[in-house]
Amino acid sequence: MKTLEFKQKLIIWHTLILVLSWEFWRYLSYLFENSAPEFEPVGVVNFIILSSVLAIGLTLFRRKWHALSFGATHGLFYLVYFGFNPLNLLGVAVLIGLLFFSRFQINSELNERFRINPRVILRRGLTGVILGIFVLISFAAYQSPLAKEIERSEKLPSGTEVFIRDIVASTIGPRVEGGEVEKQNIISQIANETFREINIFLKPYFQFAPPLLAFGLFLVLWGLSWIFVWLSVLVGIGIFWILKKTGMVRIEEKDVKAEVLVIE
Repeated sequence: MKTLEFKQKLIIWHTLILVLSWEFWRYLSYLFENSAPEFEPVGVVNFIILSSVLAIGLTLFRRKWHALSFGATHGLFYLVYFGFNPLNLLGVAVLIGLLFFSRFQINSELNERFRINPRVILRRGLTGVILGIFVLISFAAYQSPLAKEIERSEKLPSGTEVFIRDIVASTIGPRVEGGEVEKQNIISQIANETFREINIFLKPYFQFAPPLLAFGLFLVLWGLSWIFVWLSVLVGIGIFWILKKTGMVRIEEKDVKAEVLVIE
């Protein structure tokens, strides 16, 4: 009976990861395939919950093949949305490797402590989980239509020109004298010339747009990782509390033997 219940819980956890992964990579695919996508906060919320669920899964199901199956389950929809190619398969392999690292961190924490502390356990395990997802996001950015468009067109996206014009309007606009039409013409002329000069300067580097975009995105995400870790810890503590209240998990006290170092 216990074996059956364990298998049922494992199936439920895989299903939860599958659903969250599908929604997460569906939204990421939408972001990378549209030149002017609409940001949805629910995507960030989904990422935080997904990270927590993966880390808790590694805490509850502690065997090596569990880390492998969780990574494969999460990576499935990444491959569905971004393609079964060598680069993406490498990304999934990196994710699985980092989940093995997270499993090691979590097991070390569980084995070294006399009391279960979900906050510390999750914090140690989430670093590898979040890093693995960031690697997949960076690989997706590398293959995105936006990166390929910049590489082919040898100029910055049109949104950059609008951004430059807004900066010119806010900094130089108040100093321009004359009527409103004349002022707008001068602002447009300055913005267009600035945009042209930037494109001329960056032209030799546009061929490196995909890797630079991917690496830059990874650095930005990794710089914000501590925020995601702590938010995921908070969500994970809530999930862990729900699991205890529903009886899916429980904490038992057991007598354990400990080794001590003695100098004779």
